[in-house]
Amino acid sequence: MWQAVGWICSLVGFACSSVPNVAVIQTAYEREAAAGSKLHDKELQVLTAKCHDNSDGPFLCEVTFISNKDPNKGDERLYFDIVAVARTADGWELKSGLCKGPKPRPTATPSGAADR
Repeated sequence: MWQAVGWICSLVGFACSSVPNVAVIQTAYEREAAAGSKLHDKELQVLTAKCHDNSDGPFLCEVTFISNKDPNKGDERLYFDIVAVARTADGWELKSGLCKGPKPRPTATPSGAADR
């Protein structure tokens, strides 16, 4: 029952818990799809999460997950990742991991190239 309560709280953006859990991370991941992430897997399902407080920033969470589109139905490959999740005014936000790719680096003009 408590897992359902946590899931409902994360759906409506309430922070029922001070530490993110599976439902919070799954919901934050789904928000990335709504934001247009090209790396999003609609079939990704977070199975477990163990989060650690990070006094300098977002929570760091060890997560295991599967992709339900794995062709080996019933014998899906288990994946592991470390994600960073932060509480925002709108709920929880995924800061890194899962579908968050690296931020594009600014391209520098080689010295002297702009003078040509």
